[in-house]
Amino acid sequence: MMTMTNREIIGKALPMVREAAYQLERAQDKLDSARNWGVWDILGGGFIATLVKHGKMDDANDCIRQAARLMERVQRMLPEAYAGEAPIDEGGFGRMADVVFDGLFADLYMQSRVKDQRRAVDGMLSRVRRIERELTRMAN
Repeated sequence: MMTMTNREIIGKALPMVREAAYQLERAQDKLDSARNWGVWDILGGGFIATLVKHGKMDDANDCIRQAARLMERVQRMLPEAYAGEAPIDEGGFGRMADVVFDGLFADLYMQSRVKDQRRAVDGMLSRVRRIERELTRMAN
């Protein structure tokens, strides 16, 4: 049975880490867009603004899930490469209230959730970038 060398493992892991970072950057962009639509929603954007905002949040969650899957694969190869829990926001009651009631308090609540998720994505991206730098250093 052949085992992979550290260099081979790093060679397989590094592209996955880079793709995870890219997916997290996309999530940041989607959350920024959701925040902008949320401002419009607060100012009276109505049902369409609410739906677009939630669509952007869903897109961000898809990117975060993709990054998390990649980092799980990396961690199986390199257990020390832990990037933390994926900050996925499933919505729940707050989302339902925002869509059904579409009022100021629901809009403000959703804005705070977008802001919190953006901050959590920033933290995960920072950890992924640190792993990327370390793997790049080890590969050279």
